[in-house]
Amino acid sequence: MMRTVTLTIDVEPDCPPYLGTYRGIESGLPALFEVLEKYDVKATFFITGDVASKYPQDVAKIAGRHEIGCHGYSHTRFDRMAFEEAADEIEKSTAVLRSLAGRIISFRAPNLIFPERFLGLLKNNGYLIDSSLAKYKIGHLYRIHASDKDDDLNNGLLRVPVSATSSMLRLPLGSGILRRLDSPVILFFHPWEFVDMSGEPVRWDCKINTGSRALERLGSLIGFFKNNNYRFCTISDFLRL
Repeated sequence: MMRTVTLTIDVEPDCPPYLGTYRGIESGLPALFEVLEKYDVKATFFITGDVASKYPQDVAKIAGRHEIGCHGYSHTRFDRMAFEEAADEIEKSTAVLRSLAGRIISFRAPNLIFPERFLGLLKNNGYLIDSSLAKYKIGHLYRIHASDKDDDLNNGLLRVPVSATSSMLRLPLGSGILRRLDSPVILFFHPWEFVDMSGEPVRWDCKINTGSRALERLGSLIGFFKNNNYRFCTISDFLRL
């Protein structure tokens, strides 16, 4: 079976909830685009409605080359919302993104936490895929539905879980671990990781090896997957795989 790898980018304010700046959008995204263009890789960008409202031209640029998914509106955790709040968050972000990029069928919740009681909201808003699960999170349910029972539990959504935490690219020995993940490999990063965060008042794992080092490691990782005949695909490709 063909081994696959999917690169996804969660486009949000810088290292929430610690900062409210957008250096990642203004400086990190252009640097990231250069790496993706160099290796001719198409990625899936999960964008918040807030970012899309503030940077519509960047969203249009992303849509011209890559796939766009929804990352909520305000990057507020869904497990802390009432049902009405979650419905408003999803509807508002969906409207903004579709007005800028057209068809949006994939969703990922902030912090990779999305209560199952809200899955019906995704289906009602025309989503086909949810990528809010994480294989590496203790207590999180890892399921890609493959039976009628799973279809009922998942409201007919395809669940595509993330393989590893975003900081793994930048941690010591992390790149080696990423190279050994079982296929399909679904990785996620943030634009702010490709900006030097060493002087910012954030957690240590949000600072280490950010900026140029992160870009170099990403290029090396993409090169590894290409040299080992992995197929690069977007999140929506899983509907056909």
